[in-house]
Amino acid sequence: MFKTTLFTVALALAAACGRTGTGGAVRTDITARMQTIQPPIQMCYAVALERNRKLRGMMVVSFRAAPSTGQFDQITVTRDEVGDEQVKKCVVDEVAKLKLAAPQKTAVTVTYPIDFQPSN
Repeated sequence: MFKTTLFTVALALAAACGRTGTGGAVRTDITARMQTIQPPIQMCYAVALERNRKLRGMMVVSFRAAPSTGQFDQITVTRDEVGDEQVKKCVVDEVAKLKLAAPQKTAVTVTYPIDFQPSN
């Protein structure tokens, strides 16, 4: 079995939130929520690597944190270099389980990149 590494890139998240006027606390909350789903996403990727050892690439997920509830919804994959439908479904399903710890009064739109790379 392959050892896998999954990196999330918070810099793009900070830039995306900064353009919308989202504060640092919300960016931190979003990053913390996304980090909680790394283990199940890593597992999905590990299973996919067993099917295709060359599987790698960037996946960019866009979603909204709904006003009042903070529930992540309207989830779409806007860039998929990985090209594996099961990994894509796994990412979307895991993001859909999340919500902000401190919901905002207005919707927060997020673009979040995930880089899938097998480790040696």
